Amino acid sequence: MSGYDYISAVTGCTTEIPGRFTISGPSFQLLADGSVATGGPGRAPGPLDLLVSALVTNLLNVLHGAEELDVDEADVRTVHVRARTSRYTPDRLKVGRVEIEVVIDELDPAAAEILLEQYRRGCRVLPAVETVLDVRMRAVAAADAAA
Repeated sequence: MSGYDYISAVTGCTTEIPGRFTISGPSFQLLADGSVATGGPGRAPGPLDLLVSALVTNLLNVLHGAEELDVDEADVRTVHVRARTSRYTPDRLKVGRVEIEVVIDELDPAAAEILLEQYRRGCRVLPAVETVLDVRMRAVAAADAAA
């Protein structure tokens, strides 16, 4: 193919463990399992875990503020993200729902919600995730974050 600027190159390979796979890129390697329902061993992240992890990683990267603040790493925000996914019944178009709670240290939930709205408007990962999951994202105070 020509005309494409590749920004990611990922390969996958089966392993000696049924349902376990090695996923590699130029600078990383990780183990992943197929879903338990299809024979995956359930000890490494499965496809849904990896999809939600991509969204959580993207949230952390954007919300910690290094890009927008143009400051030293010591001055970036500390961000905590908790994502919990539930599965819908098989007759639904989407797989399930993910509930995401975001705590941004030193910001109250109202100020953090403004950043989340900016994130929602500009994120390229979120629409991809929303094709298979209903996503509910909300800012919470550290004291109110689910245990």
